[in-house]
Amino acid sequence: MRIIFYLLPCVMNIIMGLFFFITMRRLAISGADSFAIAGTMAVWAFIYAIVSALLGIVQRKHNATKFILAGEGILALSMLGFLLFPGMNAQYLWLFGSGIGTAMFFAPFQVIVKMLDRNENAPGSVAKTAAFYTFSWSFGFASGPFIAAMIWGMLSPESGWRTCYKINLALILIVSAFVWLLHCFIRRKNAGEESPMASLSTAETENSGSGAQEKLPDLAMLGWIVAGTGFITIAMLRTQIPYRCNLLEMSTAQQGIILAAVSYVQAFLALSFWKSRRWMYHPLPIALAACCGLAALLLFAFTQSYGVYVFAGLLYGCYSGGFCFFFAYHSLANPEKSHRYVAVNEVIVGSTSVFAPLGSGLLADAAGNSAVPFFVGACLIVLAVLYQIAAMWRYRSL
Repeated sequence: MRIIFYLLPCVMNIIMGLFFFITMRRLAISGADSFAIAGTMAVWAFIYAIVSALLGIVQRKHNATKFILAGEGILALSMLGFLLFPGMNAQYLWLFGSGIGTAMFFAPFQVIVKMLDRNENAPGSVAKTAAFYTFSWSFGFASGPFIAAMIWGMLSPESGWRTCYKINLALILIVSAFVWLLHCFIRRKNAGEESPMASLSTAETENSGSGAQEKLPDLAMLGWIVAGTGFITIAMLRTQIPYRCNLLEMSTAQQGIILAAVSYVQAFLALSFWKSRRWMYHPLPIALAACCGLAALLLFAFTQSYGVYVFAGLLYGCYSGGFCFFFAYHSLANPEKSHRYVAVNEVIVGSTSVFAPLGSGLLADAAGNSAVPFFVGACLIVLAVLYQIAAMWRYRSL
């Protein structure tokens, strides 16, 4: 049953991947410029960041599933809006609603995700939770564009994207059903923890299992800086790839495969870290991952071949898998602060997804060159990795 609940972020990101890909692709086909296409993610991300910040103030283990269920209702209404009112300008309104609904899933879910483990306070639990959670949402985000591209490509241009939104509505109902079961599970577990004997047992488990963890530094701030840079470049990537591929006359299916390659590698690399213990405190592993990201952006900028683009996507996935796990791990490693840290995580995801796509769109349009945002992203990665190495060098012997 725990595995099923870990799959919920996967399903939610399939939903997100579908509506992101469809809105960007429809605007690109309509002849919209780079800035208008980038605005799709910015509108979603703006409200996502605000709602995530507000949830950081009020969300706790006992009320997290209630927020999730409310968010699913808002998300379902947004999908109906996409389906019934498909005008190009209306897309931005439904993306606004989607931002509320998705924020009300991801921030609260991270508050309770550690409770899915039998011993949520064991030292190895944080790495396993971070790995499984990162794998789940990454695999879903990879599958969303891929599914959308395949279905849309097989059906007619008009009916294909409509079918994708109908699939989204069905998936939202499935997620809601499992969240209700999760709500019942969390309620029983919270009730058990309130008993004196359960509290004593929990305290003993924490004291026996967290000794090694207590001596490790709190690197949540560094995780926000490292991953913040990564999310800037990945937001650029996800909005500029459809625009650039449209200029290069690549098919809808090819664009979906390129974007899917990034997140599939990201997912499986993060999953491979589930037994990690100390590399998250060493400076070189993340620096090596950043080199992969740098190489990927330069390939996107200098080449126009579909095969090279797929390879660049695989390389970038190595980078994003590293920084996403690093990001999730350090936000969960401190149990007393994790309910606030995970909200900050989602604020970073949302805020970078506002200005990065808009900035990249403006850069591409102003320069008259769709490769310019990739050059800027490469420079940001270099600056971030130099800072990260300097900040973590003292911890290399841990």
